[in-house]
Amino acid sequence: MPITEPQDLLDRKFDVCFTHGDVDGNGVLEAADALALAARIVTYLGEPMGSPKAQKLFQAFEQFWTNVEAKMDVNNDGKVTPQEWRKGLRKAFAEDPEAYNAGFRPLAEATFTICDRDGDGFLEQSEFAKFHQAFGCKSANSQLAFQKLDSDGDGQLTVDELLIAWQEYYTSNDPDARGNWLYGDVWDNTVVVGSKTR
Repeated sequence: MPITEPQDLLDRKFDVCFTHGDVDGNGVLEAADALALAARIVTYLGEPMGSPKAQKLFQAFEQFWTNVEAKMDVNNDGKVTPQEWRKGLRKAFAEDPEAYNAGFRPLAEATFTICDRDGDGFLEQSEFAKFHQAFGCKSANSQLAFQKLDSDGDGQLTVDELLIAWQEYYTSNDPDARGNWLYGDVWDNTVVVGSKTR
């Protein structure tokens, strides 16, 4: 069944996120997608697969998928459809701050820790761009996203700023929220994932 047009900004952001997460492009999210996305992040950032940062990221994605499957996979078939994802994200995370912090924040922390290549607590634009490449974001959108999120214009983003942006992306319907720019492509008519346009 095709997904209906988003009724609001939050649904649109959920749909963009679904497209990024559906690594194999088969129209559903599965455990293999979560692990493939984690592997892409590790690869694009040039992190050794066996490093502590990489292992923490894989563990965070596994934990996240366990939460997603438990809360969203209504028929227990090991797959999450776009409709289940949209409804589940809203109920499980957007409308429940405690569930967000337990189920989603560890993934954000592990993601931005691995992106912070020199461990200084900041992401330069080049580090942020690698994160975006793993998610299939276009270069122009990545640059725009960095500018929007870099509120003080100092040319770097703190990990804390990115954690706030991540939470706003998944929980806020405010069109002016800075977190809407996390991936830079929420306003696009199409979303590019690798070589595919959806």
